Amino acid sequence: MGYDLTRRQFNRLVRAYQPSRYETFGAGDARFTIPMNHALKSRDRLHVALRSGLQRLPEGPQTIVDFGPFPGSLLRLLRGIQPTKTARLFGAGLMASPEFVQFMKQDADVEILTVNLDPAGQQFTSKGYQETVPLPDSSAQLVFALEIVEHLTSPFHLMTEAYRLLKPGGLVVITTPNVTRIGNIFKLLIGRSPNDRLAPPGYNDPNDEWRPHAREYAMHELAEMLRHVGFEIALSRFFLGEDTQDCQQTVRQSAIDWAKVPFYLVPHLRGSLLILGRKP
Repeated sequence: MGYDLTRRQFNRLVRAYQPSRYETFGAGDARFTIPMNHALKSRDRLHVALRSGLQRLPEGPQTIVDFGPFPGSLLRLLRGIQPTKTARLFGAGLMASPEFVQFMKQDADVEILTVNLDPAGQQFTSKGYQETVPLPDSSAQLVFALEIVEHLTSPFHLMTEAYRLLKPGGLVVITTPNVTRIGNIFKLLIGRSPNDRLAPPGYNDPNDEWRPHAREYAMHELAEMLRHVGFEIALSRFFLGEDTQDCQQTVRQSAIDWAKVPFYLVPHLRGSLLILGRKP
């Protein structure tokens, strides 16, 4: 039962990975020191999330759902990992253009479903998107929701949908920025707001299906919400979640990154949260 995706195995997988045009940032993107793609940029959180989910994956036929699947990196990586090569893979969320849907089906045998997982926000009411994932109750073993809850007005609908889809013993894997990270504390100490990633007041553009952050969370808040929906907490951990390893940085930016390092010894000052909810 379960599969341990080690860091060495994952690095080998990422090195051999062929990113799609939806994932590449472009060879001329001045933000990076090397040609960059989403899987490479997000490799820390992708490894943490995949390893924690796959370690607890039961044997037998698998159905796995990715909430917020664009640009497809997680699902394409899953298709290349031995235990999930034959799994039924679904993505549910926004930014599902016909071209992207067709590509994911042909490239990785993934079905992409357009679903508004944040009906409380009411930004997309005019588009008439379905708000429930068109899959049966208790049909999935694993649901991923990576770097999405911070974009939602309320994560409760997403968590409720995950609970409905999962079989007993199934898991939802969530990663999100940690609101208590040391970078936010530094900003407060110098008189800056830590809310610079948040949507500005009054922001509402239904044509922009990529949303800025609505808010960020501390670990205890996510745990309380998952328990409220009915989940048990199977795992919670703080991790670095750094994605600046290959970014162009000024001397000042590099100095700030180094200044953060000693504080990472305190778990709740790290940059990212991972939490797993298990359906009883």
